[in-house]
Amino acid sequence: AAGRISNIAERKWKNRCIAITLMLGYLSVHAAYSIIGPFFPNEAAEHGSTPLLTGFIISCTPLCVVILSPIFGYYIPQLGARFMLLSGLWLVGGSYILMSFVVSMPSGWVFIMFCILLRLTEGVGSAMFATSLYAQLPELFPHSVGTMTGFMSVAGCVGFAIGAPLGGLLYSVGGFKLPFLTVGGFCFFILFPAYFLMRGSGCKRQVRSFRTVVKLLSNFIYLLLVVANGLPAAAWGFFYPTLEPFLSSQFHLDTKQTGLVFLSLSIMPVLCGPVIGKLADKFGSRGFTITGCVVAAASFFLVGPAHFISQPHLWITVVATVIFGLGISLMFVPNFKAMLALAKSVEDSEATSTVVSGIASSSLSLGEFIGPITGGSLTQVMDFPTSAMVFGEVFLAAGVHWSHYWR
Repeated sequence: AAGRISNIAERKWKNRCIAITLMLGYLSVHAAYSIIGPFFPNEAAEHGSTPLLTGFIISCTPLCVVILSPIFGYYIPQLGARFMLLSGLWLVGGSYILMSFVVSMPSGWVFIMFCILLRLTEGVGSAMFATSLYAQLPELFPHSVGTMTGFMSVAGCVGFAIGAPLGGLLYSVGGFKLPFLTVGGFCFFILFPAYFLMRGSGCKRQVRSFRTVVKLLSNFIYLLLVVANGLPAAAWGFFYPTLEPFLSSQFHLDTKQTGLVFLSLSIMPVLCGPVIGKLADKFGSRGFTITGCVVAAASFFLVGPAHFISQPHLWITVVATVIFGLGISLMFVPNFKAMLALAKSVEDSEATSTVVSGIASSSLSLGEFIGPITGGSLTQVMDFPTSAMVFGEVFLAAGVHWSHYWR
């Protein structure tokens, strides 16, 4: 009996270590995406990149996740979940360490192409890591899958939140190389506990039905929910190639101060996410999503602000970024539950939860891909306040459509 109790205690301790390791890995992968926001657009411009090309460079990572996640999910049983998770971390870390040296390359297309290549490599690693992580949660934590999924979401939000200010701080201390070397080195550091703790972990083949995917995506209301899942990510991505140049030129902020403004984008999701989730469980998702659309639209009109509202003031921009975080939280947090509930009303099978997770992940990454490109394109032909106002109009239109069709 004593030996059995000892084995149970040892297993619990190992599971806690695995959970912490996975959360740190997930945090580092998300921080790798957001850490370049405060300094990379200006560096890229100095090396001959246009705002559109800078937006595409930033978007390469989520583009890879959109395309490769379903493929990696299918091949996990053949390649092994542990191998895929460790390989993903290795690719993210390696690509970021190599990214630190692109600043020494010739300006123009040499710099741009190497940035694109390394961001694509990071995307491959991110897709491998995230896909294998979520595929293993049911096996590693069979009685607390929902709880662990929530912890991973919190780790991702914290990674996004600390990435930008950390990038600005490290850039101000050590220049272009230090942010990339720090994140890449941390990914390699996580490899060591992951290598030993994940021994023996596998992944059972999950049932996937293409018919279920087609059935869900042919449902108009479900498509609205898919858009509601991807639109916040697109809005967030809009700021990465656009906000830093605006803050630098309009208010003459340095990279450390710019990082703090980026931090304000993530304050409300981290603080209010769990509360919004509980309220949505009690009152339903529709009202929160529509309210979030209106709040996010208001933040886009204020962040410049729009020319008909006021002249630019830093305090207005900061308040708008905080409001933006609240609006995005109201939209995003309740949405997965709504997608899952509607999917089960359309077809309740073993494949439903897996399919919904895949669709949600793909729509999120698609939004992360579209946002920076759209932002970079808009700021090439109009100023930042007007570009932000265009996004605000999109959110208003989405809110009107959802209030009419989503009953």
